[in-house]
Amino acid sequence: MSSGSGAKKIIAFLKLILLVVIIAGIPAFIYLKYGSGVFSKDTASRVVEYLQQNSRTAFLLIIGIQIIQVVVCFLPGQPIQFAASYMFGVGVGFLLSVIGAVIGTTISFYIAKGLGSDAVHVFFGEEKVKEYQRRLNSGRGLLLTLLIYLIPGVPKDLVSYAAGISEMRFRPFLLTATAGRSPAMLGSLLLGHFFGRQNYAAIIILSAVIVLILLVCLIKRKELISFLDMIELKDAKSEEKING
Repeated sequence: MSSGSGAKKIIAFLKLILLVVIIAGIPAFIYLKYGSGVFSKDTASRVVEYLQQNSRTAFLLIIGIQIIQVVVCFLPGQPIQFAASYMFGVGVGFLLSVIGAVIGTTISFYIAKGLGSDAVHVFFGEEKVKEYQRRLNSGRGLLLTLLIYLIPGVPKDLVSYAAGISEMRFRPFLLTATAGRSPAMLGSLLLGHFFGRQNYAAIIILSAVIVLILLVCLIKRKELISFLDMIELKDAKSEEKING
């Protein structure tokens, strides 16, 4: 083995360790500091309670927690948006959530770009990441990105990492990802807003609509993923015709 090859393997291993520390270390730290309750079913109420105890810096905390949620991509975002609108209303809550999501997406994108494909492949699974890369690298990558973020039930937890090692440019990806996240954010924000004002009729109606959408997307999950594949296939055939 040459010294250059050995050095590359060591660097790749260190990059993987850094990614593990970022993705797994943050929730581990939160668990150790605040206990298992922070990941329980009443997470939203715990976040609200924590923000109320730190009301002077609550807006910064919301942005910070939202950043962590996007970077640690398997953490749920709904409790954060619920708490944001409960504290500040839908308008300000949406602004804070978007700021956090934009910063978090930027960090995820450039973490992946900096660490490289090897670390991302090993941590998230090479086959899964390459599937996302293939979609994002297609001529309709932005449309597919929008649909992945927009459609409930379609896996989207590592899209920003896959984008960082794809051919997609950062600004178009960031704008598309933010637009795709917005409807789900608004749903969680409205729930928090109605809950804060004890408008239980609105909560029931909105919850029923959300559950219905989720059920339809869950039942039609395979069809939705096939639809994304069809868009990608059409683009690939168009490219073949142009190149041929």
